[in-house]
Amino acid sequence: MTPSERAVPFYVRTTAIVVVSLVCATLLTFPLRSISPHSLTLLFIAAVVVTSRYGGAVPGICTALLSVVIFDWYFDRNPYHLDFSLAGLVRAIVFCAVSLLVASLEHQRRRTVESLEEANRALRQAMEEIRTLRGILPICSYCKRIRTDEGSWMQIESYVRQHSHAEFTHGVCPECYEKNHPEIYRKFHPPTEPA
Repeated sequence: MTPSERAVPFYVRTTAIVVVSLVCATLLTFPLRSISPHSLTLLFIAAVVVTSRYGGAVPGICTALLSVVIFDWYFDRNPYHLDFSLAGLVRAIVFCAVSLLVASLEHQRRRTVESLEEANRALRQAMEEIRTLRGILPICSYCKRIRTDEGSWMQIESYVRQHSHAEFTHGVCPECYEKNHPEIYRKFHPPTEPA
């Protein structure tokens, strides 16, 4: 829902949609009466579709029923006289069915869009969390510092921290421990005697 939709109460917005769509359909149908008398219901069905799409099922059904009444009053064989016939009943059923169908499809479309937006948010978040190092890294074979794009040399820990989300903790591998602190290493790891 957009901020402008939240500012206007729902019932006001849907009432406005119903009224505007019915007024437009009625006013545009008057010129069609002489041009194409068999297509008079087209604009009313369009009003039902628009209202169902933007207002929902209940306003759509209200528009459908009001369309039947307006059509019977202005555009039926006996204008300005409400004489509901079988054709009016069929028209009401068809208009209501169209309204329910459109409202259902719109509801499904909105759920799908929300689901896609949520998936996109999750994907963007994952992409922000994943920063990977790619390509060939020029590294000094003696001190193990990495040459940056600017030509300076940087400690490997600093470079990886700057170009990824990785953090380092330091420890000593057994080989380096034995090489740099042999007396302590032998104290905790006595040599094994051959069997």
